[in-house]
Amino acid sequence: MLSQRKHSAPGFTLIELVIVIVILGIVVVGLSGFIRNGMSIYTDVVERDQILNDSRFFVERLNRELRQAVPNSARTESFGNTQCLEFVPALWTSFYTSLSVSSNNGLDSSAQGTIVEVADNPFGYQLTSRASGVAGDFAFVYPLTSTHIYEVESTASEPRRREILSCTEATSGDGDCNTDDEPNNTATLGLSGAFFQDSPASRMYFARNSTTYCALDNGQVWRYQTEIAATQLLPSSGGVLMVEGLTNTAPFRVDNPTFDRNGIINVLLSFDRNDETVDYNLEIGVPNVP
Repeated sequence: MLSQRKHSAPGFTLIELVIVIVILGIVVVGLSGFIRNGMSIYTDVVERDQILNDSRFFVERLNRELRQAVPNSARTESFGNTQCLEFVPALWTSFYTSLSVSSNNGLDSSAQGTIVEVADNPFGYQLTSRASGVAGDFAFVYPLTSTHIYEVESTASEPRRREILSCTEATSGDGDCNTDDEPNNTATLGLSGAFFQDSPASRMYFARNSTTYCALDNGQVWRYQTEIAATQLLPSSGGVLMVEGLTNTAPFRVDNPTFDRNGIINVLLSFDRNDETVDYNLEIGVPNVP
């Protein structure tokens, strides 16, 4: 008589399953923490990189524009929690060989200046003179303060800014100062009045508008193109958003030039985004060579 044996089916016991589940749980918890830390680091790096890119663009743009501004044209004004920095960008710089200079501050359409021709310049600057309904570019000679830049021409005690009424060439015959066909490479400007005094370097700056950077109380910085006016105003439209996330409300300070140094624009910027902070402390030197 044959005996029959019972064989149990292969498998895991309950204890073994529990042990495996516990081990897998520990591994998953460890991996999730590692992945979470990695994602957090990645997010922080992306946020910091974005702040750096945005702020670097703004800082570089501001730096370049200030260095090319008409000397002594920077000024600041606060409007509540909004602070604005205004300056006049120089579109072109030339030298003059003759200039109407007078202590009389009145307007005089017979005032003139002979300058080195501005045509065919690498920057593509086209000089604009007064036309019907269109104001001409401004000429600046030896401005020593921001008052000389912005004050009204007709009431200025020491006029150093004049509107360009016309521009003619002596011998070319076409009368167009924006073509390079004058043998003497000079042009004659008709000015709205005589200047108060000569520049020691016979230097003349040309400008058309002023540029304003405003730091708003909501952390945004806007750039505006405005007319050159005696009183600094808060622009209300037409601006371009330059950067967001600024946390300090008064980032600009103008230190006027002295006998032993040029003018300096102090810029203190603090940007914050999702607990990521980037600080800038800049001293932008403005060449003081009027």
